[in-house]
Amino acid sequence: MGNLLKGAGQLAILLSLLVSAFVQAEQAMQFNIPAQNLSSALLQFSEESGVKIFFKSEITQQKTSKALVGRYTPTQALAQLLENTGIKYRYTDTQSLTLFVDNNALISSYTPELLALEPAMRVYGKVIDIHKPSDWNASHITGDIWNGYHVFSTSTATRTETPLMELAQSVQVITRALLEDQQNVTVTESLRNASGVVPRTPGITPNFEPTLIRGFSAMQMIDGFYQNLNTGDQDSLVNIQQIDVIKGSNATLYSGGGGAPSGGVINLLSKLPEQVASYEFGLKGGNYAFVQPYVDVNQPINDTFLFRFTGEYSNSNSQIGVLETERYNLNPALLFTNNKTTSLIIQGKYSTWKQQDYQGLPATGTVAGDFRINPTLYIGPSNIADSVSEFAAVWATFNHDFNDNWAITAKARYAHSEHDTLTQGIMGEGFGFGADKPLSTEDLAILGYPESAHTWGLINDELYQASDEMSFQLFATTQFDFGQTRNTVVIGGDFSQYDESAYLAFDSPPIGLVDLTQPAFLPYQYPGTRENMQFTTNSTYGGYLQWQGSVYECLHLLAGFRAGTVGSDYKNTTTGFEFSSNARSTRILPSIGAVLDVGDEYAFFVNYSEGMRAQSGVNFVSTPEPELSNQLEFGLKFDIAEQLTGQLAFFQINKKNIAVTDFSDSQLRAMTAGQQRSRGIDSNMSWQASDGLRLLATYAYTDVRFTDNLIVAQGNHVPGVPQHAGRLWMNYAFQNSLLDGFNLGGGVYAQSSVYLENENAFKTPAFYSVDAAMAYTRENYRVGVSIKNLTDANEYQRLNYFGTRVTPAQGIQVFFSGSVRF
Repeated sequence: MGNLLKGAGQLAILLSLLVSAFVQAEQAMQFNIPAQNLSSALLQFSEESGVKIFFKSEITQQKTSKALVGRYTPTQALAQLLENTGIKYRYTDTQSLTLFVDNNALISSYTPELLALEPAMRVYGKVIDIHKPSDWNASHITGDIWNGYHVFSTSTATRTETPLMELAQSVQVITRALLEDQQNVTVTESLRNASGVVPRTPGITPNFEPTLIRGFSAMQMIDGFYQNLNTGDQDSLVNIQQIDVIKGSNATLYSGGGGAPSGGVINLLSKLPEQVASYEFGLKGGNYAFVQPYVDVNQPINDTFLFRFTGEYSNSNSQIGVLETERYNLNPALLFTNNKTTSLIIQGKYSTWKQQDYQGLPATGTVAGDFRINPTLYIGPSNIADSVSEFAAVWATFNHDFNDNWAITAKARYAHSEHDTLTQGIMGEGFGFGADKPLSTEDLAILGYPESAHTWGLINDELYQASDEMSFQLFATTQFDFGQTRNTVVIGGDFSQYDESAYLAFDSPPIGLVDLTQPAFLPYQYPGTRENMQFTTNSTYGGYLQWQGSVYECLHLLAGFRAGTVGSDYKNTTTGFEFSSNARSTRILPSIGAVLDVGDEYAFFVNYSEGMRAQSGVNFVSTPEPELSNQLEFGLKFDIAEQLTGQLAFFQINKKNIAVTDFSDSQLRAMTAGQQRSRGIDSNMSWQASDGLRLLATYAYTDVRFTDNLIVAQGNHVPGVPQHAGRLWMNYAFQNSLLDGFNLGGGVYAQSSVYLENENAFKTPAFYSVDAAMAYTRENYRVGVSIKNLTDANEYQRLNYFGTRVTPAQGIQVFFSGSVRF
């Protein structure tokens, strides 16, 4: 299959070059556009040429155009109007194009991917913006609303600004408009807007990244850098402009840390400095004593030196009695630019998370068994010290345009991650840490205890990890036309290295027993010497080449490959578990695809891609092979009447070389032999039904199975993945003068039952959550109220603690918010 698809891509490139020779040139036409403000000039250009233009209003503010009189092709005319503005354009079909700000000019608020129509504007028709009060709109020419829940293009998937309708893969963007309409508080709840994504469960200590896409592990990134361990305040939205979700194996451009995950990439795009000063101070509050003050200060020093700072503090209790969570998030950014060809962005981040480690509850006594455990029980002594998770990083991005066709980008980051997790855990049947069942009669006899019902063993444990990262990225981009073909080529390379030191200590045998129906816990004591005994160095490096081409503006092709190496040096000096390995693997990883437009509103797409990820942190029988994955997907994209947009995708992901226990080994070490498969359907749709009404709908069917019988029965479901999940959200911005400024929204998230563990012996029930939000916005202030889980649905959900456990839903949550902006 891989060779066949590679051949098809090469053939398509050849055909694109052959057919270009038969293409007729654009027809010249008469223009008569006087010198005026740029927005008005673009409006007149659109009316005279019939070309639709999409852009965000901020990029044309305070800009003027020269007079344009004479016969020009539309392309020549537009080039004249945009000369010396720092604004670029790209045709998306023969009669429409999108405007975006040059990366390096940065004359507006955001980088191109953030300016790409959020909400997008069309340069003809009524002058409104539903995010601004009516008195603001009276003095700003912005054009018709496109769709605040749909961006027109993104650069995350290909490193080049590409319309979503031309992307030969599944990419979903969660816009800032959607986050504000829903009044979201966390990244976790925001990710429920993306089909096929299973986000982390709130409350769990941020010492790993449990998010799944299409049933497999996902990589979370900030501005294109991999978040190893994803420590600190994972959930803050204060510095997030939008969230890009790339689905499936994609190692060509994203292979940081230990390599590319099989599920996909979640890229959190940061807010950046703007040229116009702005300030926002806000406060959120809610039940469970939730309080969250935040600040967003954007202060340009001069035209070429810009500064921005966002910060947030959060504190809250929980339905789990003793839990109190405290979070900090600080994000400074500096931007230097000559407003023409060159820019340098320096960003920093420091975040912390503190809370007693929450391990959830076992399956028996909650979703199974003939007895019941108090749903709000905290397992462990109430005075156990907080677990702490921290993240600190500084990174820089340098952009330079050599000319209109060639540009270069260089990025570098240093980051430090650290967490210390303290737990008085439980041990269940067979002395397993998952502990879904209480100790058996045989287990108790081994420990010297008499038979006892609903009893688990108690162990003190501590997990500490610290990681230092250095990452470098360098790539060049060129764009050129050849006849009727548009071509973009990206060539680059990257290197990242993570040095990690850690220790895991726990009591063995258990220090005592606990009856979870009538619990009495022991004082916590550190179980080990608190010295690092596990050392890992993960390194990833490689080069890549990617070509995008459009033929006759109806066939859009993608062909890329990466020559990549992943390596992992691992050493365990723990007494009785001594082990060391040095694994390296180099592979050619392809990514190819095509999009075929069917008229102006529909397009079929297909792609094939591969991923590779290093094994680490486990004692292996022999030098481990990397985990490998590949994905084949196809589907339909649609953009109907510039209002209804979305896609439907069918996919299959195969994964092999998964680390599993080798039960024939006396030390029960791991081997790389496991196999899994995910297949299904996911879809997303956004609809701008009217000036004030917009909707979002998503659905995913995901079937993930073990395809070997090494540790569980072949055909068992991989735990934690609902077969059915969907989201529906609707928001209305009132248009009449009496209610001008009011927004009212509501929606529901629902998912089917989920298996807890590999044996598929236990399941959490299906659940749903109904949410609502209302806000009132004027030019300088905004107030809002939101209700989560309006119907107080109180089902258990999977926690993913030692690969299992459950947690109760939080019940009704009410949040109030207010902010002043000037």
